[in-house]
Amino acid sequence: MVIIPALGAYSAAWLNVQDRLAADTAVCVYDRPGLGWSDASAAWPSAAGMARDLRTLLEAAGIRPPFIIAGHSIGGPVARMFTHMYPDDVAGLALVDSSHPEQNRRLAPNWLMDYPGGKLAAVARDFANPLGLRRLHQGRTDDAQAAFALSSRARRADAKEVLTINAVLRQTGRIPGDLGSLPLAVISSSERDPRDPEGSRAQRGRSRFYRGWIQLQGELAELSTDSTHVVAAASGHHVHRDDPDLVISTITDLVRRVRQS
Repeated sequence: MVIIPALGAYSAAWLNVQDRLAADTAVCVYDRPGLGWSDASAAWPSAAGMARDLRTLLEAAGIRPPFIIAGHSIGGPVARMFTHMYPDDVAGLALVDSSHPEQNRRLAPNWLMDYPGGKLAAVARDFANPLGLRRLHQGRTDDAQAAFALSSRARRADAKEVLTINAVLRQTGRIPGDLGSLPLAVISSSERDPRDPEGSRAQRGRSRFYRGWIQLQGELAELSTDSTHVVAAASGHHVHRDDPDLVISTITDLVRRVRQS
């Protein structure tokens, strides 16, 4: 199977899940250009471009289809684009708190990047303060991971993904939404993020945002007639970090379903 991480994220964030899934199936994690161990690219990210890059990497590595593709956050639309472009290569799809093509139109703004000009402001903030919260982004703890996160190469790649996320969502929104009977697993976060104190401004904002978010997650689960939808009991957006057991068990079940079919 192949895992496509979230915006600005790379393979190190999935090491725990990858190692445990590898007991049952071969697992690859896609470091997009400029992130993790991948070289930077002069091209601006697009859903189709990232899907093509991934297929080229798999071919070059001698990894043969069919694949189960798992996409987290913005990795979800990329996984859906890959499935659309190479349907014969995909045997199953997992969407982990995946972005939805219509989320910008249908969800009220909640974070800085949701507001007009917010993405530029977020990029400027991160470049001005490289030693701030980005250092702890997605649970990166060891020196090697922190070095990757703070490198100018990774920050440039992250900025390009932030500035093109709307285009990626629009591109994915133009592809057919019907996956037929393709085995699908949707894993969603919960309203309660364990890292936000009860009653905090962050938690109140998440609760408002979550009402629409979980509805969009349900719509993703309706893309296939052979789908499961599980919601974490207490997990923020990074479900693989907050509830790795749920992610592992759900994907392992998807692998079993694909093998049976």
